[in-house]
Amino acid sequence: MTAVEHDWRRTHAVIVAVERYNGSDDLNLDGPVHDALGMRTWLTGRGVPPENIQLLASPMERNRAALEAAHPGYRPAERADVRKVFRDGLREIDGDWLWIYWAGHGVQAPGGRWSLLYPETSDTDLQGLDADSLMDLVRTDHVHWDGADRVTVVIDACRRALPLDIHELADTPQPLTNVTQTRSDRPVFWMRACQAGAVAMEQDGAGRFTSVLLRQLEAAGADGAGLDLDQVWKGVQDEFAQVREGGSSRQYPTMHVINWEQEERTIRLGPSAPPLDPEKRRFRETLVLEASGLLGADPAGSAARVAARLSEHFTTAPPATRPPSAEELVDWALENPHGTITLLAELSAHAPVRTEIRKACHVLQGQWLTRAEYVELVALLGRLDERGRYDVAEEARVLFGLVDLSFHDPALLTDALEELLPKPDQLPQLLRVVERFAAVDEGAVAADLRAWSLRCAERLGLEGQLKERRGEAKEYAESVKAAGLAQERGAPPGGGWVSIQIRLHPSSGPGQRRAYEVWTRRGEDVSSLAKVDTPASLEEIRNGLEAVLSAQPYSPDTLVEFFVPSTDLDLAVHRWQFAQPVERHLGTDYPVVMRCTEFREPQRHDLWKRRWKQVGAAGTKSLRWLPGHLDCGEVYRVVQQSVDTPGAMTTTSRRARQDVFNACLFGGVPVLIWHGEAEPSIAEDEVRKLLGEERPLRSLPQRLRELRSDSDPYKSHHGRHMALLWDDPHRPLPDQLDLSAP
Repeated sequence: MTAVEHDWRRTHAVIVAVERYNGSDDLNLDGPVHDALGMRTWLTGRGVPPENIQLLASPMERNRAALEAAHPGYRPAERADVRKVFRDGLREIDGDWLWIYWAGHGVQAPGGRWSLLYPETSDTDLQGLDADSLMDLVRTDHVHWDGADRVTVVIDACRRALPLDIHELADTPQPLTNVTQTRSDRPVFWMRACQAGAVAMEQDGAGRFTSVLLRQLEAAGADGAGLDLDQVWKGVQDEFAQVREGGSSRQYPTMHVINWEQEERTIRLGPSAPPLDPEKRRFRETLVLEASGLLGADPAGSAARVAARLSEHFTTAPPATRPPSAEELVDWALENPHGTITLLAELSAHAPVRTEIRKACHVLQGQWLTRAEYVELVALLGRLDERGRYDVAEEARVLFGLVDLSFHDPALLTDALEELLPKPDQLPQLLRVVERFAAVDEGAVAADLRAWSLRCAERLGLEGQLKERRGEAKEYAESVKAAGLAQERGAPPGGGWVSIQIRLHPSSGPGQRRAYEVWTRRGEDVSSLAKVDTPASLEEIRNGLEAVLSAQPYSPDTLVEFFVPSTDLDLAVHRWQFAQPVERHLGTDYPVVMRCTEFREPQRHDLWKRRWKQVGAAGTKSLRWLPGHLDCGEVYRVVQQSVDTPGAMTTTSRRARQDVFNACLFGGVPVLIWHGEAEPSIAEDEVRKLLGEERPLRSLPQRLRELRSDSDPYKSHHGRHMALLWDDPHRPLPDQLDLSAP
């Protein structure tokens, strides 16, 4: 598509940003207003008059001032105002180009419709606008025949399938219009943040998709009035491909183009997005031929019945041909997540499927669950609490060495587990994970997961292999219970599900004074509790921390993490005393660990993660002893000789401990135990008492807390002097976080 030259003063825009909802605080978003103002700034920078822009918003209070300063005449984004602007207000415009932008929550509602939630939405009543109706609206007389020559629609919102218990609470999304399309030739360029059933991620308080799109719009429009949206989209595609290669996102934006430059075309950027490479083209042709054969003696009737069943699962419109051809069915399946597998399952319900055909589906979409199986698994994992989902992820770590599994979001966990693609004629690894978890858990959800697993195996013709694995899973569960480890399930490495993260800055000036910050973290949700820029003494920091912790709900398994420079790792913060409401010590009320971000350069990050990967499955006897007589260089050589060792213990005296800390940090060691005061010979005996019999390494922070509790009446007790470096690379300080999806 060549660049479109025009007078930007004849462009109009409607921008909608929904941050605040009529429900719990968990529904609110902090970012759409920022994104909307970014889009407004880009438009006005191109020359669009501010009076040509209508902005509707439901802002968070913290963003209201910025919104009012940038666009004083903004309107509410309530249902009535949105309908008024789109149904009536667009009739008043007279221009060349109409831009529509929407940012906020989006869900996949009943019937597979995409619902953009209104501010009136509550936790038990999800009310929204039918996103697809925006496409219909701009081709009706709601926009006059000559009111706009072309339209660009941008939606930065999730299209995630809801868990079953919430799905039924979502209203059918309300269309903006039901009138006939009188201007069906009006060109529309529709850009969406994600594919059907997926999430739109946020980063640094802004939509990742909007941020990328604005960068590409700025780059493409730098040379004058022309704007080539194909060039813009290619830049979006390339930037998201780089992000996915880095492993930090699975987001696939999509584009739908209608009649732009007198042609209708749909380009969906995703795992199976055209243009296909030669291998995928070959597998597509194989799948078309197989589908033709499976349609049988009555291909027309069979295709019609298959299309009707697929309509229940797919979110895009079926082929226009009635009945569709085998090729049209395959291309329709490629447009939808889990589409090829779902098509194959419908076609092969009563016929065997060759291994080559299953391979074709895997190559084309990288998925092996049908759409119905996927949705059911997401719903089942959603019924588990976070501890249960952690245990599912932990089984995958133990069985297959996976580390980066997000257990907070059922859909993301399902996506990661499904990436373990099954080998031909072998039981998929995901089913092995489910069976091991269910064998130990034995709850109601576990029983439903086993029933789900069996149905998947039956579809694949692998029920015999599944029953063999169930026998192994039963033996595994018995060994877990016999070892007394079942009660520790649901405890991630570090013990607590909620953590308090405290950063102590390096000391400055006389009196060892430090600035400090405090956050609370639950999964990926982070909230600031305190920020003290004026350097304070350790006593002042202790008092401030006592006030902060006293104001938080108390749980004895809340992990307290101190982020300090390496020179402060020996600070005995676990011995800090609190006076209110009774005298107690920080390290006895909470498991307290030390963290250090020094010497964790990017080139060593993989080694740090590799060592941490062992922590979840290792025992305490896997820790490496570092004798006290070793100097810094010798410690580093020992550390480098055992790259799969998760951690170490040292009996080094205080005067030489700094070098040991530096060598271990530089070598990527995430777990280190040391004794604060005793001589090396005594320290070694006391550390051995700490470890005692072999136990899971992940229980070490809580074990140390218990020993510290025992030490209170006896000031010489070894637990009082133990300290622990517990440096999880996947739980960074908040300013490094990639925050949650809208």
